[in-house]
Amino acid sequence: MDCNQAVEDLKHFILEHDLPDTDVALFGVLCPYCGKSDRIRELEVPGRLGSRFRADAAARYAELWSTLIGANGSLGVCKFCRNVLRLDGKQRAAPLYE
Repeated sequence: MDCNQAVEDLKHFILEHDLPDTDVALFGVLCPYCGKSDRIRELEVPGRLGSRFRADAAARYAELWSTLIGANGSLGVCKFCRNVLRLDGKQRAAPLYE
């Protein structure tokens, strides 16, 4: 699966499943797309959502996560423009692809 398709699939998954579960903004982190600084939310790492999803949906989320960021990264979403972002620590957000 290419990166562009994985990003689009994850965007749809986020909207369909109302992610992230926690509504805690990462203040001071700017969205590289829209410039908002109070709308970035960190997405839950696969496996930390418990039994919220069916097994096939949980596997799909884990597959998309792995395709986009691997095991050692973190993803977020801007709740204003709905773009998926790579989080570098909790200090900076970057586009997944350029």
